[in-house]
Amino acid sequence: MMAENESLGAADEAYRFIRDGIVSNRFPEGSRLAEEELARLSGLSRTPVREAIRRLAAEGFAVTKARSSATVASWDGDKVAGLFGTRAVLESYGCALAVRRVTASDIRGLEAMCAAMEELLAGSESDFLQTFSQANTAFHVRLLELSGNEHLLSVAAPMIDLALIMRTYRKFSPDQIRRSCSDHREIVAALSLGDAQWAEAIMKAHILSSVVTATTPAR
Repeated sequence: MMAENESLGAADEAYRFIRDGIVSNRFPEGSRLAEEELARLSGLSRTPVREAIRRLAAEGFAVTKARSSATVASWDGDKVAGLFGTRAVLESYGCALAVRRVTASDIRGLEAMCAAMEELLAGSESDFLQTFSQANTAFHVRLLELSGNEHLLSVAAPMIDLALIMRTYRKFSPDQIRRSCSDHREIVAALSLGDAQWAEAIMKAHILSSVVTATTPAR
């Protein structure tokens, strides 16, 4: 049993190492995920690395092929639109569930997250977009956590990470980012008032409004 637990721990460690590398663009879109090289970089054996790659492939981060190294997933316009459409359905449902469970303390926490994103928008940080996107991801994941539905969280949270990996945030204008912050405030207001229909509608519109920009090729 101890050996099994250690194996699971190593696989989780390998998963986090590779996923973080994909999110940070250390392992760019389309690049090979060679087990031997990843084992060397992570300081782990090939077995947990192999398990991690299988998990990443199941979540959409990687693509596996027979008798060939896996690669970091590539995303075209149709795949991006499909991802955002699925997120809109799942995350809006999560907001409706969260209305029934959210506490005053939870609302204060969400308001603090909104304020932090607005502060980033008003600041002059050199890598503002990367930092803002990470804060945005944390906000969306927190809403899923507040739904109280662990299965929903396990399915939808990796999709939010995928949006971060695609770096679609680099296509958004300052006005679009300000609108995103306004949407976040409106979602929190709906949760605070206990209005599930409003919270669900705003989240769905919030995500779907990003599809056109996210699927427009960068110039």
